[in-house]
Amino acid sequence: MENYIAVRAHGLKSRLLTRNDYEQIVNGDKDVGAFKDYSLIGEKDTLEEKLEKIYRVYVSRITLLAKASQEYSPFIYALLDRLEIENIKIQLRHILGYARPVIYYPYGRHIGPAKISTLKTESSIWEALRERDLLTTDVPNFTTGLVAEREAFLDFQYYAYLMKQLDAVRIDKEEKSELKEAIKSEASLHLAYWIRVLKPQTVENLAKYSGLDAKPAEITLKEESTTDLLKTIHETIMRKIITRIETRHFTTLPFVYAYNFYAKLEAQNLEKILLGKTIGLPGEIIIRNLIFLE
Repeated sequence: MENYIAVRAHGLKSRLLTRNDYEQIVNGDKDVGAFKDYSLIGEKDTLEEKLEKIYRVYVSRITLLAKASQEYSPFIYALLDRLEIENIKIQLRHILGYARPVIYYPYGRHIGPAKISTLKTESSIWEALRERDLLTTDVPNFTTGLVAEREAFLDFQYYAYLMKQLDAVRIDKEEKSELKEAIKSEASLHLAYWIRVLKPQTVENLAKYSGLDAKPAEITLKEESTTDLLKTIHETIMRKIITRIETRHFTTLPFVYAYNFYAKLEAQNLEKILLGKTIGLPGEIIIRNLIFLE
């Protein structure tokens, strides 16, 4: 069954958009809806409707793999659960006065957008996460009123949660070790990101509190730009983690982990294109902010 899921993931990977496809969309030669997997997107759809349909494609792709095996589905669904954490971040920013309007990702295995939108206080958010076992520890005593501190905590909680789901999966020892190292490496890269945003000690305390055995990865940047840093992090994940998994575990569960990264990356690239075109960014700027499969 493990091989079957990996083979299906290979089939799905072959349908991912290419650099040329992205350039055609950016240049206006094709609409997103011209591509088969995104055919439900219409020219008259609002930006919010287009983004929702784009992420529904991502969700449906990973759900297809999760449904193929009851044994591995908890871990595969846990990869998708990242969207729930992102929705919680969106709601936190909203109730703390950081962001409007609110656009949620169309996913909610534990706590969907409809429920999240009803949570009007920070305490109600933490309670909802606790009730659904999405927190691996109690909520710490935050040292600042910054939403960034809460978001960093959520990131670390997610990696701890994902590691917990992996521990419950029965797979080859080498495969599990590879996946654990991949999750730990991703967490280290996000540690490096949050240290650029918050005080290093604050970030390291949150990571330790969440039970993460990870140290900040070393990232060299010419400019102190959040956008550049996030792009560098994703490129590093792809180059140092995902491609390694892809070559070493071509027909086993770790390949599904790699495919999830690629599928989510496609949704994020399309989101950047649509947002960039909406605000009138030059095509070369939009292209420069995309990440292409190696």
